Amino acid sequence: MPTTKALLFGRRRERAVGLVVGFAGAVTLALVAAFAAESTDVAAASALTDRLLPLLVFYAPGPLAAAGAYARCGGPACLAVGVVPAAVLGGFVLLGTVVGVPGVNGETPAIGDVTVSFAAVGASSAFVGYCAGVTAVLAVDLLGFGSDHEDGAGDESDGGE
Repeated sequence: MPTTKALLFGRRRERAVGLVVGFAGAVTLALVAAFAAESTDVAAASALTDRLLPLLVFYAPGPLAAAGAYARCGGPACLAVGVVPAAVLGGFVLLGTVVGVPGVNGETPAIGDVTVSFAAVGASSAFVGYCAGVTAVLAVDLLGFGSDHEDGAGDESDGGE
């Protein structure tokens, strides 16, 4: 079944890579902005990042995975969206420790627990979102609103052949 294969493995690789890389860029930008706001004591920027960072880390993976499933990006890409916040946080801490950025150190034992917690919450949110997206695709296809054909290929309106 082409629909099942497209939902599991993806049909649009460029869109899948764009989904994961774009979300990683947004999380990285928000994390750097949060660190800069805390370092410079800018109250307005700090208040914004205090609300934006949890939104991106905890709430965004589910809807993004659902949108990715609906766009037939594939399960691996949709589930990777859930691990992106943890990977970005781990990379930020690792880079800060290696470079020696004040206020960012990997010596705190709790940072590993936080990173694993981010990965668990993000992956579970992305899994639920992926399941919701797959359900939406199957329901739309079942009701006849959607089509698994690309560019009309396989349409019966091409002369009946």
